Amino acid sequence: MHKIADFIDRVENITLVWTILGLAFIGFVQVICRYLFNYSFTWFEEFGRFMGVFLAFLGAGIGVKTGSHFTMDLVVIHLKPPWQQLLRSLTSAGCGVFFFFVAWFSVKIVSRMYGYETTSPTMEIPMYIPYLPIPVFSVVMGIRFCILSVVCVRQAFPGSLPHRDGDPEGETAS
Repeated sequence: MHKIADFIDRVENITLVWTILGLAFIGFVQVICRYLFNYSFTWFEEFGRFMGVFLAFLGAGIGVKTGSHFTMDLVVIHLKPPWQQLLRSLTSAGCGVFFFFVAWFSVKIVSRMYGYETTSPTMEIPMYIPYLPIPVFSVVMGIRFCILSVVCVRQAFPGSLPHRDGDPEGETAS
């Protein structure tokens, strides 16, 4: 199970880095062509918007994994230790449910876009394709928030919940 999670994390990180680098490179080429050759790629603005949505949702999923999202914990820090983790678990579970709702409704929107058979103006790709990262990464964020919720409960009550792979320490021997 750890190998699968590590593989997914690696794919996410590599995808994020190469997408940002590719977008920056294409932007650089666009600027050079515009100012040196007086030529502009018509598809770049549209591609940049689509990649921006992709990067935002991919980065948000990675942010849930690393815990780098902004939190307001004024109430949490004044609670006793088991209650801190329980409140964190509750908020994480709520966020997970929220992102599952986002995924559900965005799947409905993507399926409608698929049915409309509209294409983007300059790239002429089906319009449901740029919308696909929303349900995909919303599900990823929902799963990650649910995992975080379980981790918080385990921290609140150590030893009361079974750990993955049956290992009580949560780590497997290599």
